[in-house]
Amino acid sequence: MKKALLLLIMALACGLAYSYENTYAVIIGIADYEEFSKRDGDLRYTVNDATKFYEFLKSPKGGSVPEANICLLLDADASKDNIVKKSKELFSKAQSNDRVIFYYSGHGSQECFLPYDVTRRGKNMLFFDEVKKIFRCAKCHTKLLFADACFSGTMKESILKKTEKRNKRNKDDKEDNMNIAVMMSCKADETSLEMGKLKQGVFTYYLIKGLGGEANKDGNRFITIQELFYYMYHKVQETAAEGNNKQTPELFGNFDLRLIVANVDANDASRMPKEEPVQTDNSMMYTAIIAMTATLIVTIVILLLMKKRRKQNHCKHEDI
Repeated sequence: MKKALLLLIMALACGLAYSYENTYAVIIGIADYEEFSKRDGDLRYTVNDATKFYEFLKSPKGGSVPEANICLLLDADASKDNIVKKSKELFSKAQSNDRVIFYYSGHGSQECFLPYDVTRRGKNMLFFDEVKKIFRCAKCHTKLLFADACFSGTMKESILKKTEKRNKRNKDDKEDNMNIAVMMSCKADETSLEMGKLKQGVFTYYLIKGLGGEANKDGNRFITIQELFYYMYHKVQETAAEGNNKQTPELFGNFDLRLIVANVDANDASRMPKEEPVQTDNSMMYTAIIAMTATLIVTIVILLLMKKRRKQNHCKHEDI
């Protein structure tokens, strides 16, 4: 009986890991670089990407995230030092049941992002190891990284190689990677497309569409990271192919594929009665806790009754 109870408690605990209360997001968009020009390095729609993602998170469909919980860094505000400083300050506020999002739209290079103040000689690059350290400031269980950048897939190769080496020296390194889902706009040898007709990057355009409800493949109230990636993978490739281009999103990290990234019902005010407030992430979590607690109590009672009946049957057998 003890073993059965332990398994049940573990299952319930896993279920709670998929809910979150507050969201903290750092959103970065860089188009006008300090040392580049429109002819040799500046981008067109990256600031638009970041701004639209920022507006999405604040909207009901994006979860109505408070403005105070979002740090928007555009162009000159997105220097390397400022990105690291502001991200650590914001992510350090996240508690165990919260989630953090790091979104980047701009230039990417081999194993790094290029902040506003990157130099032509390669100074002030934001390496992926440094981004990983930023995530360590957050105590939460749900951590998401979305990058709309050329060659962003090199992050996968970099992290996997370095993590493998560290794990041989430091067993605790595995804990640093728990529940971090990293979604990149393209593979290591591909570029991230911007489209004039969308006035956005293709990846960000479908990221917002997917989180807003279009990725909800099974039609329930939740969108998982698996559903989101399935949607992104096909939509981005199909759109890129229309212009004879190739762009393949990638997903990696140490997380459960059932990780919830959006709550469709809570994010869609049109589905809720006008006189009733939209259900928040907090109330959703409390409802889940109550339901799971009730299930646990019922299960314990049933197991105790079964144990009592076995004892009674044993006593009857001895009497005979």
